[in-house]
Amino acid sequence: MNLGRPSSRSNATPLTSKFIGIYSKLFQGLSPKQIVSQQDPERFFSDLLDLKVDRTYLEGELNRITKDICLGRFKPFLSTLFQACLKHARSAAYEDIRKTHAIETLSILVSRVLAKNLTGWEVMEVMAGSVAQSDSVFSEFTKMIDVIMGDAEAPPSIRHQVLQLGLTYMCGIAQLSTGAYFLRRDFFPSIVSLVKSVEMEQYTFEAILFLAILANYHKSNAAKLNPYLKRIRETTDREFMVKLCWASNFALATSIKSYQLISDDSITPSLTSSLGSVITRLRPDRALALTPLGAPQDKFKDQPIEASVVLLPVYEFLKPNPLFSSVMMEELSSSASADSTQMTPLPFTIISFASYLCTHASSTATPRSIAYASLSLNILLAFVEDNAAMDILCQKHVSAIRLCRQRLPALPPPRLAQSPICSILDCCVLWLRHNLQRRLEVYSYTNCIWICYRVVWFLQDRRIRLDYDWTELWNAVIGLLNFVSTKLETLHTTGGIELLASETIRLLELSLYTSESYLPSPGALHELIYELVRSSPILKKQYGLLESLALPNPSNIRPSFGNDPIADTLGHVLKVVDFYEGKITQIGARMGNPKDVMKVVADDIEANGLHGAQDMRGTTPQTRSEDVLDFARFACADVLALMP
Repeated sequence: MNLGRPSSRSNATPLTSKFIGIYSKLFQGLSPKQIVSQQDPERFFSDLLDLKVDRTYLEGELNRITKDICLGRFKPFLSTLFQACLKHARSAAYEDIRKTHAIETLSILVSRVLAKNLTGWEVMEVMAGSVAQSDSVFSEFTKMIDVIMGDAEAPPSIRHQVLQLGLTYMCGIAQLSTGAYFLRRDFFPSIVSLVKSVEMEQYTFEAILFLAILANYHKSNAAKLNPYLKRIRETTDREFMVKLCWASNFALATSIKSYQLISDDSITPSLTSSLGSVITRLRPDRALALTPLGAPQDKFKDQPIEASVVLLPVYEFLKPNPLFSSVMMEELSSSASADSTQMTPLPFTIISFASYLCTHASSTATPRSIAYASLSLNILLAFVEDNAAMDILCQKHVSAIRLCRQRLPALPPPRLAQSPICSILDCCVLWLRHNLQRRLEVYSYTNCIWICYRVVWFLQDRRIRLDYDWTELWNAVIGLLNFVSTKLETLHTTGGIELLASETIRLLELSLYTSESYLPSPGALHELIYELVRSSPILKKQYGLLESLALPNPSNIRPSFGNDPIADTLGHVLKVVDFYEGKITQIGARMGNPKDVMKVVADDIEANGLHGAQDMRGTTPQTRSEDVLDFARFACADVLALMP
């Protein structure tokens, strides 16, 4: 310990790094010539890039510059810096430290400048110096990223750097015109080579995100112009797909764990779960409370975590590329007899994650959480519309899929061995229960009903009797009809409600008339009849609902499941309901006594078969899954949050 005279340096001003010293002068408005008079600008920036980048300082200074200053007196400095960095990133040798520093500076510059909400031409002005120079500058920019990213001889750290630079640019640019420069080059080969490289496989997550963001650029009107959509649709590279599945599975498992760390929902026998099951059985209107039950809303306000954005590349491949679906489903076959230490197959992880998204989407009611839940429902819809996938999903599996049980009423505990399709139906139950609110997400509710319809159709078509807690689904579906008919006047929007109500009624008709083909037992059919009969007032309200929502030009509505007018379809269901209601009344059984009611229904069906049964077998329902166009903005924001 030094107890002598204090050093004369103890009160001196801390030393400033050379990097900060030079940049501070540049941010004061001095030109390179004014800072170092004996050097030309090219040598000035070359020497500057020799210095270690102080990321925190540079980001802070760029953040302080306003948009107007970027376009005004700082435009020459920013465009010169961008182009000087571009030159060294492109031409310097890999072992030259200036190459690494140039790419890092470009990433910081792109990230901070694009955060200022510039227009497309303003981006050209700031980065290229002028609109006239933009073609030359941005063509070199995209070429540099593509060449380095696809160069197997490049150091992994530098390939990763340019990958992050490309991601930062495309997510920051969003749908602005200067993103089109990334469509002029085909990055697909370099992305694939990066993913398949042993040295680079750890960066697969970011690479597939880059591909998905590129594929979503002007997706609504560029289907014939965007090369990445065609590439995704036509690729047959199984090794690349396996890597995509692996990275997606790891990221989504982390996302699920994030929910579970907030609230442990592992299955343990408890009074709460038992009571929740009783509530489920006795209250078909249990989901009608506008105040969510269970875990506090604010606990999940930051969920899902940003890594969940990997759902987007999964969906981009799943929808147009049948080989990808096959590769993904192969995991189920290979894991059926595997030991418990093996990683959960990706389809199971997606279904599990969807259960958390569907449970909590409206608990915070943020556009982001709802967008994620909507995307997960689109993925489940794509699953059930793929007959080859359904053949696998309807097989019994030794391992149960862990589903969200963080809000009451909880789902029934899973059976020891059940089909994965049961968990998809459970996700639908969770969405139907927990997202009834005045700002009703009609699009997602309609997708949910379509999932259920497609599952029932497939089961009855293949004569698969599914051992499932069907009463959970019937109550959730009827609860939706009750909510819509009683809350219609208070809903923030009625757009699409007629289609939603119509498809829900058609689901009930299909479920009723084909019940003997897919329900696991006569008792399950009796329970369905019981639920419909006790919900007779709710079903009869649908006449008034449909009449009040009738459109002057119904041909504008998307095609429905059936061709019959919806009033006739509702009439078919009510004809059966009225018949059994009459039988129950005639014998004097009370609806409050399920055992007596069920006996009346069972006796009549055993003697005469299902009353009014019609042959509902027909052509395969139309494919409903479609491009997700509104998720890209949330994806870009989450990817940027993951960047350094």
